[in-house]
Amino acid sequence: MNNILEATLQIKDKNIIWDNNVQEKILKNRKSLFYSATYTHKPEFCAVCGCVSQNNNIVKNGTKTSRITLCSVSGLPAYLNLRNQRFLCRECGSSFTADTSRIVEKYCHISKRLKNEIKTKISETVSETYIAKETNVSIHTVRRIIYDTARLLTIKPLHDLPEHLCFDEFKSVKSSDCNMSFIIFDSTTHKLVDVVRDRKSYSLKQYFYRFEPKTRLKVKTISIDMYLPYIQLIKEMFPNAKIIIDPFHIVQALNRELNRTRVRIMNQHRYKNPKLYRKLKYYWKLILKNSNELQNYKYNRYKLFESFITSKGIVDYILEKIHLLKMIMRLYIHFVNVYRIEII
Repeated sequence: MNNILEATLQIKDKNIIWDNNVQEKILKNRKSLFYSATYTHKPEFCAVCGCVSQNNNIVKNGTKTSRITLCSVSGLPAYLNLRNQRFLCRECGSSFTADTSRIVEKYCHISKRLKNEIKTKISETVSETYIAKETNVSIHTVRRIIYDTARLLTIKPLHDLPEHLCFDEFKSVKSSDCNMSFIIFDSTTHKLVDVVRDRKSYSLKQYFYRFEPKTRLKVKTISIDMYLPYIQLIKEMFPNAKIIIDPFHIVQALNRELNRTRVRIMNQHRYKNPKLYRKLKYYWKLILKNSNELQNYKYNRYKLFESFITSKGIVDYILEKIHLLKMIMRLYIHFVNVYRIEII
């Protein structure tokens, strides 16, 4: 029976002892379900004076019953008459009740699970009155939960920003309207500053305008990738900040350009030299690899090559056949080595 009630009400706490009956009563002119249970446990210390429980210095002292509003069950309002165990501390003479914070917040009679359900409904296009009716609470309770949730989500503080920032983007969740979301880090501590729903210039300007101009003027550096709208945004919103392009994105851009060049040269040889064309197409990954990662001593049979050869030998063969690609490759390796040193 306990397992059934725990699964139905989604209240899984080893300290709850459920009664084996559910009553149907009329409350506020509606048929409602009333569950009953006792919440008890052995306290480790006194909640008032803090003395450790030992030698029977903390004893049970009756119960205090409270009615907790639960999520609806089978379309009917549901309530839990919870008999909360009271304890008496013989050291200080004070009494206190068992901690039920996993089920309901202190001085509150609405379960945490029901509050979460209300928060979920807030995001829908429905009225406060409708939410109150569906969840069997007052409209004032719905408004209070909206206010508390909004207060927690308020960006704090709006008068402070780190001197060194880092802007980046990441793939948004399915519930988001945009493909990419915007993330802000402190470049010095690598701590998260905030996340913006999308990376559109309008949205980012609206976000940063919340900060006072003197706060934005204090920002000294901002690290970004080579996304042009970010550069324009920084010049407008952070006039004193120096823009730092992340070396990783520079190397990534060089890699993309090298691959575009390879494809362009490869297509030029499609009919002139089909064999070279196929080698350029098949071994594109080797061409883009760092030369240190290529094998120079292990000979194997490779497709499109008649004799044994190394992976470095394949790249050298292709570069010897195409002098333009060889020259571009030298420049690419030079720049990559420079920026890889910077990354280290």
